[in-house]
Amino acid sequence: MSAPLAHRLPVELRADPSRVVAQPFLPGEQPHRAPSRMATLLQRVLTLDEADVELQAGRLVESFGGRHRDYPRLLARHAAIAAAHLDDPATLSPARTLVLGASLTAEYATEAAALCNPSAVEHPDQTGLGPDQLRVAVSLRAIGEGHISSIAFCSAVIGPGPSWEFTERERPAVPGTTSGSSDYLVDFPADTTLTQRILRPSAADELGGMEDARFTRFTDGDTVEYRATYTAYDGHQIAPRLLLSHDLRRFRVHRLAGPAAHNKGMALFPRLVGGRHLALCRADGENISLAASSDGYTWNEPTLIHEPHEVWEMVQVGNCGPPIETDRGWLVLTHGVGPMRTYAIGAILLDLDNPGHVIGRLTRPLLEADGDERDGYVPNVVYSCGGLIHDGRLWLPYGIDDSRIGVAWASLDDLLTELTATG
Repeated sequence: MSAPLAHRLPVELRADPSRVVAQPFLPGEQPHRAPSRMATLLQRVLTLDEADVELQAGRLVESFGGRHRDYPRLLARHAAIAAAHLDDPATLSPARTLVLGASLTAEYATEAAALCNPSAVEHPDQTGLGPDQLRVAVSLRAIGEGHISSIAFCSAVIGPGPSWEFTERERPAVPGTTSGSSDYLVDFPADTTLTQRILRPSAADELGGMEDARFTRFTDGDTVEYRATYTAYDGHQIAPRLLLSHDLRRFRVHRLAGPAAHNKGMALFPRLVGGRHLALCRADGENISLAASSDGYTWNEPTLIHEPHEVWEMVQVGNCGPPIETDRGWLVLTHGVGPMRTYAIGAILLDLDNPGHVIGRLTRPLLEADGDERDGYVPNVVYSCGGLIHDGRLWLPYGIDDSRIGVAWASLDDLLTELTATG
């Protein structure tokens, strides 16, 4: 029997239900009801005794102030929704404003259901590291109540040797400030860390979730930019979207268009090839195709490059993240779906100058669900949205059963040797 290509590490990242954000909680209206529920709630708050209001406001700050950034200011914003019904909102005392705002606020646990499907890229901050170490930024699919997904982040330090250590995820979780509608901008405060930031659904076509971000560190001459595609879901339909950021603090968010931008799992190449933007996609829902774009936003008709060959991928194949450049070709991690809807991670190798040409593929999985990895929210699934190369190793964070995250590594030389032997 052949030696395993991938080696699991004894590290794991699990969902943390204490990572909450505060969002408006508005009373549902009933047709033909007068006065409205909002007006009734406002009247109740206005008639509270001031001493009781002061007491309750103090309790709110004590209980929730540490769970949210700028908690009083947040409540004041939510209070303004109801205060618009007042002739003179300035008559509300600071304490009554807090109580009113809290009555229109609810906490949302962004990863109460699961944490899965990571992608890893080189972190913009590489200070304070030892020899042969690399700090990585890891995007996470955080799934909360209602199966609504957000994009969260963590960081880790790789090396020296076969070592991966997740760094502490700081609190509170901080949603960014959004401006714009369909194409929009998200800004995070400068004093937040990457691990605090969370991208929440904003545009109409993603209110059902932002799923499976695939990040790559895109280079064009001396310019470096983090780019990611993700799946926007509105509750009925899906659409690929694009994230752009120079520092992982300010994000520009755009819709994608064209024949290739219709299904899940687009993955961007980390540089121009032949003067064009390239991406892998699964426009037909079953096979891996290659698409091109002149501007990175509108994608041409895709060309099929890889379809199922092995039993473990006989239902469908797709990518497991952006292509990774090596001196022997573009390394593409894949996922295959086989009998009993089992997922396995494989790999193919594309020609550097002509990525439409597959020059190698694995005939056995690089990684498949094993032992206690078979049981979870979605059984028998291992899945990644992107790995990276460091110190002669492929590093692969991966989702386990849509529930939690594990990490594995493989010798790059061994992997490329097996790939080219079966090309």
